[in-house]
Amino acid sequence: MTRIRLCDKTVREFNPVHKYNPRKGPRVALFYPAPYSVASQSLGFQLLYAYFVSYGVRVERFTYDSCGTSLESGKTLKEFDVVVVSSSFELDYPYLSEYLRKYGREGQRVIAGGIAPTSNPIPILDVVTNVVLADVEIAVPSVVDALFSGDWESFESLEFVVSGEDDEGKRAYANVAEEPLLSTQFVPLDFDPPWGKGFLVEVTRGCPWKCRFCLEGWVTKPFRQRDVEQVKRALANVRRPFEKVITISLSLGNYESVDEYLDSLIELKRKRKVQGSVPSLRLETVTEELLEKVKGLGQRTVTVAPETFDPLKARVLGKGYAPEFFKEKVSIINKLNLKLKVYMMVVPGEPARVTEGDAEVLKELAPGSHVSVNPLVPKPWTPLQGAPIPGEREERALSVFAEKLRYVDLYPVKWARLQAALGLARRPLGKHLAPTSDPEGLIRELNERGLISLKELESWRTDWDEPWLRFRVGDLKEIKRLGEDSYEAWKELISS
Repeated sequence: MTRIRLCDKTVREFNPVHKYNPRKGPRVALFYPAPYSVASQSLGFQLLYAYFVSYGVRVERFTYDSCGTSLESGKTLKEFDVVVVSSSFELDYPYLSEYLRKYGREGQRVIAGGIAPTSNPIPILDVVTNVVLADVEIAVPSVVDALFSGDWESFESLEFVVSGEDDEGKRAYANVAEEPLLSTQFVPLDFDPPWGKGFLVEVTRGCPWKCRFCLEGWVTKPFRQRDVEQVKRALANVRRPFEKVITISLSLGNYESVDEYLDSLIELKRKRKVQGSVPSLRLETVTEELLEKVKGLGQRTVTVAPETFDPLKARVLGKGYAPEFFKEKVSIINKLNLKLKVYMMVVPGEPARVTEGDAEVLKELAPGSHVSVNPLVPKPWTPLQGAPIPGEREERALSVFAEKLRYVDLYPVKWARLQAALGLARRPLGKHLAPTSDPEGLIRELNERGLISLKELESWRTDWDEPWLRFRVGDLKEIKRLGEDSYEAWKELISS
């Protein structure tokens, strides 16, 4: 057990990595722009911490609620020459910018990575030195080489390192089947993180499907799988204080060893009273046999994401299902007395009859399910990057679900708009960001400064010459082909 320092309290932490953290030698500040409780459940943050320590680098962690001092020793962020940032979401950027402005100093090298900055490094290039377009397993050794040698010029010459707007870059992918699986992780002892005291197990990376709205699915391609024997060796380390295993996979049902993996989780529950959990399941992969195993883990809710039941809207999204197919899968879930959570999506300008039709299908076929509805948020390096950001019409469409269904969560349109505006920025804007409770006010300010064009963001952008496409993150030819098809389907949808 170790003790860590947050702004207003000291917290006990289970941390088997800590004893290997070097006392001398090169060091980095590792920052996550969110509270510690969230950082503890970030696979990227956990991987960075363990990897740097394994390479003999002294790591001191910082989170948004550590007030500029490290969790380990209380050293200030200003004392570090190199800061490594793990960021998965565009809405992290205001917190990142404020933290560096408040607690950092001139001359620090700030290196950022993660899903959002990989898809478009430009928005934060005025507050960070480099953005790394690479998996952790490739990025960390490169940073370590520069830390020990001091040769940052060679580091910046690497193909996957972006240092300025005019740079080019290319995504670098790890062969996860040949990389060690994270088997030592930290977790707070004095409170539960958002998903409980979970041990993170990544069984696949990337996704074999082509949902046209999914940033993570496109940026992390190709689909890669862990060897199940390697996974089982990691599971052998799971014991209290961990209370559950959190499975990380964009498409668990496509994991070729899914049955053997779930059997291992069931055995872990039997022997050590540690529950297993699985993420959202692709409807095509839902079978009675699979759900029997999920139930055996102790999980009582199955999450699926049909997104829509309208065929034309499904073509826009690259995902959607006929009501009859959905009914078949729901009947399996009901047969096993499992609860159901459903994710749906609203696209820009969709006709009221389409929204009402989707809601009516859920009302008829899954009346007791918990439904979460999101507006489409266009993201860089996805086929739908050119779609309009959501607005008042989409807000009205979301409300239809709330009117017709009992248990509904609606993602606020105002935050979806800010998320899209930041992610699709064509100019650096990090210096102008700070945490806000008024996302529309921040959007207006960025628009008035000429850092974004709200007029362009609110219309469909059919040009494929966006500046972030210089950074070769995905298969541009395929993304463009699907994007053009989505645009044609969307025009047909809104005129129907």
